[in-house]
This record gives sequence, C-alpha cells and structure tokens, in this order.
Amino acid sequence: MALTPAQTAILEQLRRHELLRQFVAADLLALISHATMQTYDARDTLFAEGDAGRTVLVVVHGYIKLSALTPSGREVVFDVVGPNDVFGEIAVLTDRPRAATATALAPCGVLTIDGGAFTEALTRSPQAMFWMIRLLGQRVSRATEQMTDGLDLPAPSRLAKALLQLAALRSRPVQEGLQINLALSQRELGGMTGLIRESINKHLGAWRDAGWLSLSGRTITLRDVGALRALARDAGV
Repeated sequence: MALTPAQTAILEQLRRHELLRQFVAADLLALISHATMQTYDARDTLFAEGDAGRTVLVVVHGYIKLSALTPSGREVVFDVVGPNDVFGEIAVLTDRPRAATATALAPCGVLTIDGGAFTEALTRSPQAMFWMIRLLGQRVSRATEQMTDGLDLPAPSRLAKALLQLAALRSRPVQEGLQINLALSQRELGGMTGLIRESINKHLGAWRDAGWLSLSGRTITLRDVGALRALARDAGV
C-alpha cells in the first residue's frame, strides 16, 4: 500500500502514541485510511455534549477542555487534554452520545479516527485493549478525586491544586515566576474546582496581594509555588 504524504504524516503520529503503536502494522494502515488531521482555532467546539460518538481523537498539538453543564447551567470541567492525549473513546466504546463538550483552549491540531475502525483494531490487540482499560481506570480515578475534593478540601486548597495542575500541563518560566499558558476564565476555574466566581476572585485577589501570583487578564503567573503547594498539600500535589 503506497501512502500519500498526508497518510505518511498520520502514520508517524500514530506511531508516537503509546496506545496506537500497540496495534499491528496492518491495523495501523487500516486506521490511516479512516483517519484525518483537523485544525481548530481557540474556543472552537470539536463536539458537543449529546452528539453521536463516532470518532476517537488524538491531540497532535494544543489543549482541549472537556466539560458539561449542570441542569442549573453551571459548567463542570472534567479534564484538560494536551499533546498525545486520547479522548472521545468512551462514547465510541459504549455506543452512547458524547457525555461532554470538547472546546479548544488554544489553536490545536487533532487526529480524528473512525470509531468503527478503532474498535475493530482494538479487538485484535490484547496489549492495546489492556492499555485502554488502564486509560479508562485513570479517568474514573480523576472523576472520583474531583468529587472527593469537592467534599473534603477547603476552597483555597481546591483552587491552589487546580492552578498547580494547569502549570504542570502548560507553563513557562518568566522573570516573575511560572506563567500558566492556558487562558482559562474564572468561570472555567470554577468548573474545575466547584467554586463560585466570587470565591475565586476573593482567593486570587488575596494571593496577588500576598505576592503569591500575579494576574494580567486571563493570564496567571505563579510567583510563590511553594506557598500554593503548601495549600494543596492535603490534595497530594
């Protein structure tokens, strides 16, 4: 099978991923014929909660928020995924609608794989199947942790933990400290922590006044990571 330049690029991307390189060569080639590379601008919606789940997606570059709305209209942020993360697999494997909305937080490139081809390849690879089970287990663990944090951790610990997680995901050193390079609104921080906007404003303002961080629009720079870690210590960060 002679590959086009676009298909060769897709093959190289597939082979970089820990899950996808578990598939045998024939299945990788089959996935290539059912995969496309797509790009999105910041704040584009990749799919919406309730959409049919027909594809599995792999982040090539950029960051994507997975979230849902409660009946009262509050946003809950389940996860933020970045380069080489797989998402969208649960709807494909369970044959159910999407449980979350995927929103680009920055310009991003995504490899979109047909769900049927992905499932067929998965059934022929025990190694890939076990990797997928581990991935699903990690998702359950994160959801459980998020729920227990909301019950057990005080508001400052939850917010400090969220900021440190975002810094670990994407940040860069600057003169003032560690700048988080993901522009999340306070509403989205509330979706990650279960806190209302007023509470987030209060704590961010107090930490700014204490010199722990600086704020510029949606950009947050952590100036005293040690102080934030102390707040989040009960969360195991």
